[in-house]
Amino acid sequence: MQSVSKMTIKSSLIDPDGGELVELIVPESEIGAKRAESETMPKVKLTKIDLEWVHVISEGWASPLKGFMTEDEYLQSLHFNSLRLKNGTFVNMSLPIVLAIDEETKEQIGSSKNVALVSPQGDIIGSLRSVEIYNLEN
Repeated sequence: MQSVSKMTIKSSLIDPDGGELVELIVPESEIGAKRAESETMPKVKLTKIDLEWVHVISEGWASPLKGFMTEDEYLQSLHFNSLRLKNGTFVNMSLPIVLAIDEETKEQIGSSKNVALVSPQGDIIGSLRSVEIYNLEN
């Protein structure tokens, strides 16, 4: 009888900021339902650059962000080049990642807390939940 020992495989990759990879890609089986739900939401048309940021956030490259920055996260990034997580630790975040909108889009969103993200070609590519609209101070 052969003995089997447990092996631990360790990667040479560093852990994601915040210790956990935040991946926001919708599973294939849920895409239809999510798209139908997004159809009922106010729409925010993205620029090509905005679309690239959605890609970065959705694949976890901006972990621990779970969307575009809230005002608190934006101010921390702007003034301290980092974010303080709920557990008290800090992660480097020297580049604010925000979605700028114009007054017309802000009016279309109104009091809705959820919005659909629309590509420059007009396709719904995602949604944001519990959006926070704030003014970016220069």
